[in-house]
Amino acid sequence: MTEVPDYLFERSRQRRVALGLISDDGSGGAAPAVAGSGGVLATSGAGTADVIAAAKEAAKLEPFGGASVEPAFILAAKTRNKVPIWVLPIVFLLPLWAFVYVKLTEPPPPPITAISEGAATYTARCVSCHGGDGAGYEGGGIGRPLYNGEVLLTFPDLNQDMIHWLEVGSQGIGLGNIYGDPNRPGGPHISGETGANMPGFGEVLSGHKIFSVLRYIREVISGEDISEEEETYRDMEWEALGGGQDTGGGGGGGH
Repeated sequence: MTEVPDYLFERSRQRRVALGLISDDGSGGAAPAVAGSGGVLATSGAGTADVIAAAKEAAKLEPFGGASVEPAFILAAKTRNKVPIWVLPIVFLLPLWAFVYVKLTEPPPPPITAISEGAATYTARCVSCHGGDGAGYEGGGIGRPLYNGEVLLTFPDLNQDMIHWLEVGSQGIGLGNIYGDPNRPGGPHISGETGANMPGFGEVLSGHKIFSVLRYIREVISGEDISEEEETYRDMEWEALGGGQDTGGGGGGGH
């Protein structure tokens, strides 16, 4: 006689109950056994709960419905790469680093020279009367012409007479008085004779700015040709007066 294990009978019974083929009378009896050739089934004395537990353990039954499936956006959030916390300070400091980098890599400003300082002062103080090219009343201005060597005819040298003229102007020289070279080709210049009086800049411009603007007028606008030695000497004099430490500016004009 071959004995059928109890848990197989119980598993079969549970399956038939689930399919509605038989009703569960709640007896929870043990699975029948095959007896003799007549095929009579006998039940064991094991309790229903023990039989069910044994059947589940043996069959490794899975709960109905299976595992729940999470939405795609939740799965993506769980599986995507996270930004490490140490990266956040770098992200915040990156704009500051870029600003500092740009500033450090910018070329330094060109050095201040007597001519560049004089050009700035001339633009601020002299252009309104003498024009940007120094044409004066010949170019629509009201001041005397300074270009084409005119300044060099009036003041052959960059000396104290020319510096004094710029410091005190027409009123300081005295209206009707000669300034500059009295033997100037074409006749001497008379203070106030054009009707556009030259203002004095001694109280508004420093010594090195007066010196540099006179150099710009002579060497650039009027075309004075000087030697390298003279240029070096003038640079030294400009620096001795304080040149190279700031740039000129302001408003006004004259002559």
